[in-house]
Amino acid sequence: MAESLLMQARGVSWCDDETAVLDRCGLEISRGSWAALIGPNGAGKSTLLQLLAGTWGFPQSHFRGEISWQGRDWLTFKSRERAQKVAYVGSDLDPAFPLSVEEVVQSGVFASGNCLNIEAALEFCLISSMRKKLVHKLSGGERQRVALARALVQGARVLFLDEALSKMDIDHQLDFGSRLKALLSADPRQPFALDSVVLVSHDFTFGLRWADQAIVLAGGKVVGSGVPSQVLTPELLQLIYPRAAPELLLEGVQK
Repeated sequence: MAESLLMQARGVSWCDDETAVLDRCGLEISRGSWAALIGPNGAGKSTLLQLLAGTWGFPQSHFRGEISWQGRDWLTFKSRERAQKVAYVGSDLDPAFPLSVEEVVQSGVFASGNCLNIEAALEFCLISSMRKKLVHKLSGGERQRVALARALVQGARVLFLDEALSKMDIDHQLDFGSRLKALLSADPRQPFALDSVVLVSHDFTFGLRWADQAIVLAGGKVVGSGVPSQVLTPELLQLIYPRAAPELLLEGVQK
């Protein structure tokens, strides 16, 4: 097994109320990679990401396939073990109780057991000044920054971002995308160094901005995976986005 391979999925299928959402999906996540998980609405992107992250709250009888972490069956990991490896950040943060920014970020310590990184995470995500504010009173973009800070405190080296920057203004989107990209090449001894990022974004151009790997879903199947400029052909784009002009979409693909 290649030393850089972190997570592998083979034949992953998932049905919901007898409707197939994912059909025999396979992919690999390697150390040092930024993967863009793209595809039309209803393609199964969020479902696949949540299965990989292990945030399942569903009957396992609906699941088929294999997911492994460096050769070990991912389903055998306990919740804290998974949280130490992978952090999942969704599109919104809506605490069940009226918690402050600082309290939400502190909850990431569950996995890492390290309280020393809380201040650094608040500063990294530009939310130190709002630490005492209640999260439910923040804007959507601010809540996303709180969720990112909590994920960093969690100590996981793989980030799964499911539209996790979508509510930020464009200035903050570009800033935080660049910040996270820089963490992929950070000294591994640094607290927030990352091994891999997987981003789901409905903004095609933004989703591919930092990607060195594109994973394309359509109809619950992985229909393409690899270097974006090689995988995203006009024919494939026409298949997954039939109403969009492929040449316009390709302008956003980094060579």
